[in-house]
Amino acid sequence: MKYLDLKYLELKCPPPIVMLLSGMLAWFVAQTDVEFLQQQLMVAENLFWFLLFVIVGISLALAGVKEFKQHQTTINPLDPRQTSSLVSSGVYQFTRNPMYLGMLLVLLGWADLLDTILAFSGAAVFFIYISMFQIKPEEEMMTEKFEQDFIQYCSKVRRWL
Repeated sequence: MKYLDLKYLELKCPPPIVMLLSGMLAWFVAQTDVEFLQQQLMVAENLFWFLLFVIVGISLALAGVKEFKQHQTTINPLDPRQTSSLVSSGVYQFTRNPMYLGMLLVLLGWADLLDTILAFSGAAVFFIYISMFQIKPEEEMMTEKFEQDFIQYCSKVRRWL
């Protein structure tokens, strides 16, 4: 029996769009409305945790973008072949994917605000999709382009955390 080939999904959807769709999925399965969200934001503890995840997530993602800009390499996630250098400094010393990790943190904060375990399905969908259809193809291309340097970098720095 022939297996389902999902390779056509690789590097097709910009990760911010995947994040937004995953966030919408979380909201849909949480079955909450705007009024509920407003009430959630009125509770200081809820607001604190939501803002913490969002601020840390956005800061992490921006730190990744900044590092790419400093190395004058592309931030276009749909065409990683345009990468001109292997970035392993700054935030890339701690995670190979700070931009995706930042987006995941924002989704975790969103799920926490939605206040139901089902809302975490959005973060899970993002994690699985990005791992399979974005990160793995990127890593294959980076291995082809930077060979042993990238393999060595991967042995030192984890994919997510």
